[in-house]
Amino acid sequence: MPAITANDGVKLAYEQSGTSGPAVVLVHGWGASRESFTLNAAALAERCVVYRYDQRFHGESEKPAWGLSVARLAADLKDFIEALQLEKPVVVGTSLGCAVIWAYVELYGEASLGKLVFVDQAPSQWRLPDWSLGSKGIYDAASLSSIQAAVRDLDAFADGNADCCLTKPPTAEVLALLKRETLKCVPDQLGKLMADHAPKDWRPLLRRITLPCLNLYGTDSGCFPPAGCEAVGTLIPNCRNVAFEGLNHWLYLEDPARFNQLVGQFALE
Repeated sequence: MPAITANDGVKLAYEQSGTSGPAVVLVHGWGASRESFTLNAAALAERCVVYRYDQRFHGESEKPAWGLSVARLAADLKDFIEALQLEKPVVVGTSLGCAVIWAYVELYGEASLGKLVFVDQAPSQWRLPDWSLGSKGIYDAASLSSIQAAVRDLDAFADGNADCCLTKPPTAEVLALLKRETLKCVPDQLGKLMADHAPKDWRPLLRRITLPCLNLYGTDSGCFPPAGCEAVGTLIPNCRNVAFEGLNHWLYLEDPARFNQLVGQFALE
């Protein structure tokens, strides 16, 4: 499998599909891998050149003892775009992947990016004095400690995570693939990465994004109240909200046809 090398020497595995059209980079969520997009990459590649990579600590990418922060993952995205010489790609982030994009914009600006797509992530997972729409399960120090304990049993966590994130599960084969990918992670690393990710409040940053954006979210998300995810599209000035009625956090696996059509069309607009 091809890989790029980040500026700190860590290798990031990726796959490329498609031969023409805009570049689309798919950025998966916490505890997942590029295989999260197993029902999306081929369809998108009919109109776009699609890149899906394993973030560090996930999948086939290296899992060093350092870099356990969203900022480091954003630096990896920058290194990925530069290594493959992608010009103003459409970057699609799901869950944690959204925060990686937001950190990228905060640290490096928007000049190297084209359009942005966000999938089922609230601006802050934490519940704050002026924000009650955070995560349903990881919203304060106590709930963070609970999830850090839960991931120590990755096998059980993978099953429970799928139950939480899917209302209309895909095939048993796809579910088995997703679980195998989660089992490639290291529990302690997942816990530390979530500790960096969950308390962040991206609301001030979202108001500064000027790129065209698309915000997709499930009305039956097991991770966030719909209004929390909808706020992303409200805060970003040039963003369109699209609700997936009755679908969950992994809506791109539950209704891949609609997801692929929306993202593909947005990339070509």
